[in-house]
Amino acid sequence: MTGSDFADRLTRIIAVAIGFSLVAVAIVMARPAGGHGGVLPASLRISAGQDGAVAISPAAPKPLLDSGPMRPGSHASGRMRLRNETGESLAIGFRAEPSSTALDGIARVKITAAGRTIADTTLQALRQGTAGRVRLASGAAAAVQVRAWIPAETETGYEGASVDVLLSTVEAGGR
Repeated sequence: MTGSDFADRLTRIIAVAIGFSLVAVAIVMARPAGGHGGVLPASLRISAGQDGAVAISPAAPKPLLDSGPMRPGSHASGRMRLRNETGESLAIGFRAEPSSTALDGIARVKITAAGRTIADTTLQALRQGTAGRVRLASGAAAAVQVRAWIPAETETGYEGASVDVLLSTVEAGGR
């Protein structure tokens, strides 16, 4: 075997190895994203609307919760501050107005204030409003935490859903 034949053979072996390596890299890169079967995640964005009786910060259009990519087991949380702008005590509840029904029976939402749970329900049930209320005297303020998640046992139904939710206040006299 001459030096030229050896060099040709070595070049071919190296070229085949590089080719196999490139194919392996292409296969790895083409695989779906990791996580729950490689499907698109959901996203949930919650903003709170003001009505004049209750000042809210942050107020829509600024979100109080922006989940980013959500898959089963993912959690997101945000905070808002309420202040009673009226001359009387108020009992303040909340009602969800989602842009879509895509996550209605899937996404869970928990709202707490002053150590009390105001709601712990699905996004769908939150459309009807909360049974619990935040009680505020005239001029008083309270911090409210909103937590949203897709339960870990959820297998399907959330894929690629993107839902914007307006959380509206529902006031009643708070005696």
